[in-house]
Amino acid sequence: MPKLFYTETRPLTGWRKLHDMARFYWWWWVNRFYMRLFFRLEISGEEWIPSSGSAILVSNHISYLDANIISAASPRKVSFMIAREWYEARLINWMCRFLGCIPVNRSGQDLGAVKSALKGLSQGFLLGCFPEGGISVDGNLQEGKQGVALIALRSGCPMIPVHLSGHCFQSLPATFFLPKKIHIRIGKPILLDGEDPKDRESLARVTRRITDAIQSLADQVEPH
Repeated sequence: MPKLFYTETRPLTGWRKLHDMARFYWWWWVNRFYMRLFFRLEISGEEWIPSSGSAILVSNHISYLDANIISAASPRKVSFMIAREWYEARLINWMCRFLGCIPVNRSGQDLGAVKSALKGLSQGFLLGCFPEGGISVDGNLQEGKQGVALIALRSGCPMIPVHLSGHCFQSLPATFFLPKKIHIRIGKPILLDGEDPKDRESLARVTRRITDAIQSLADQVEPH
């Protein structure tokens, strides 16, 4: 049985904190059970996710299911950077607020989202990011955006590469209700030394390191 580590995503006291804790444990087990039963989720490398302290999970993005998969593999809340239109959708807005998710413009030019991410990391958040900036329709890893590198360098937090496989881009009903076998691979943290967040070449190098680390995990996938 996995050991969970409750972390706050907003200051709470008394019964409100107890309610938030109960909701986290309930939501986590429901999501984990759903992923294990319906998608036969296999997890490799979960020991690399820290039980406390801030870190950034950087993952490939191939379906609407990806945030649920990562959340099922993490023993802590993961606060995702999520497209603003999805964050504001009524069906999932409650979950986004509960997880402390950060809405971001798809253009990638969103200074407010960067500031919110840095504030969350300073408070010990576990931040989930998809460096590609959107779902890869063909399943291949796309060129990364530099926003994630900027957040990592400014925060000084380690980045943890993640690779998802076994599913692909489909319609919403097919994504959540067609059974499949999914695998999530989590790699060793990437530590950044000697890079400058104000330097464009540094941002480009860190962005390449992110995509290279995710691709390295992808290369471990056995061919079908």
